[in-house]
Amino acid sequence: MAIRVLMVSAEPVGAQMAGPAIRALELARALAASCQVTLAAPAPSEVDDPRIELVQAGFEDFGPLREAIRGAQVVVAQQLPTRLLGQIAGTDVRLVADLYNTNTVEVLEYGRDQDRAGRRSLQRLVALRAIAHAGAADFILCASERQRDLWLGTLAGSDLLSLADYDADPSLRRVIDVVPFGLPLEPPRPGPPAIKGVWPGIEAEDRVLLWGGGVWNWLDPFTAIDAARRLADARPPVHLLFLGMRRPGPEPGHATAAAARARRVAGELGLAGRRVHFNEDWVPYRERGRWLLEADLGVSAHLDHLEARFSFRTRMLDYLWASLPVVCTGGDALGDLVERRGLGLTVAPGDGEGFAAACSALLEDTERREQVGRAAGQAAQELTWARVAEPLIGYCQRAPELPRRARHRGKVTTATLAQYPDMLREAYGQGGARRVADRLVRNLARRLGRDG
Repeated sequence: MAIRVLMVSAEPVGAQMAGPAIRALELARALAASCQVTLAAPAPSEVDDPRIELVQAGFEDFGPLREAIRGAQVVVAQQLPTRLLGQIAGTDVRLVADLYNTNTVEVLEYGRDQDRAGRRSLQRLVALRAIAHAGAADFILCASERQRDLWLGTLAGSDLLSLADYDADPSLRRVIDVVPFGLPLEPPRPGPPAIKGVWPGIEAEDRVLLWGGGVWNWLDPFTAIDAARRLADARPPVHLLFLGMRRPGPEPGHATAAAARARRVAGELGLAGRRVHFNEDWVPYRERGRWLLEADLGVSAHLDHLEARFSFRTRMLDYLWASLPVVCTGGDALGDLVERRGLGLTVAPGDGEGFAAACSALLEDTERREQVGRAAGQAAQELTWARVAEPLIGYCQRAPELPRRARHRGKVTTATLAQYPDMLREAYGQGGARRVADRLVRNLARRLGRDG
């Protein structure tokens, strides 16, 4: 009988999705080839795969989510309400914590537009949640070997490595393994033009540098904009297009400060609408291929900080999927891949001149650009979802037979309780005393089991 797996998404699944929802959906599809899969996601969600049962339940829908967990043998989640973590720890359900998003370092950049007290509170809250998930999990996923080192350090420093786990497997691959972001098996398909000859100010013969993801506070759109300034007089004209400025999902997060500043800088340089363009919406997941196929280069840039070292720029993989040469900042996992496999060119953080020169070198050398594009397409074939998900698929298939990982219920409880002061402080900042009271009543109801 097929193993019953529940995949939990914190964000709605549907036409427009950011990375977390994409990953939940695609991993659910990869698992559905051999497992009985249910996907829980907040409403409104939709899944067009008949192999996957959809339960529309977000974290506020505590009762339906808890019932879905009770019906599963394995639960895979990037995050869960901490009280649910404690409940899972007392059952036979196996929990896979998908920690591909290194929130404990991302939060250092995420909250830069808050005051110091707010940043510290958010940092502490994220750290406690990570410890709670690591303590409750039977198996942990991450996106790269660098991330694996980070989480192993977290486990060791939090006293969450048992001797039984180590003696059974000194490599600890049975505890935590790498499942990168993946790509579809089929290459992108062309469709009606979306950029060249269609987008205002971009002609059919112009060249396009495509920034494929959002503009978050921890990224560096300004180096890419500076490169566009330096290439402003190139012929044919070179344009920089930011593909999505309005992130889908219930909580857009602290991306607006960097996005607003990017618009302002482009305007001050006289580039907005002329050489730098912003798609204010978010391209639907199924339609992104035709946008990618119209671009000449895929670009991404970040600054030299801790988030960059442990990041996995998921939307950069789409460049490989579309056989696009890449120009990006070096120093992160995908920058290393670009250098190692000859998938494009990397530059130092903040080097606008070098970024422009790298773009120009690839744009002006058609033979080299085509060679790099072929290498990108070959790399994409090694990163299909079915292939990258193999450690997760193998774990789920063997889960009932595997020895249980020691569950650190005390650590989970301590981490859960320690979150409440910061959670209540955050709730007060969002909605005052009424928001705090609502949250306290809701948590009490959950504890008493009155929500089903």
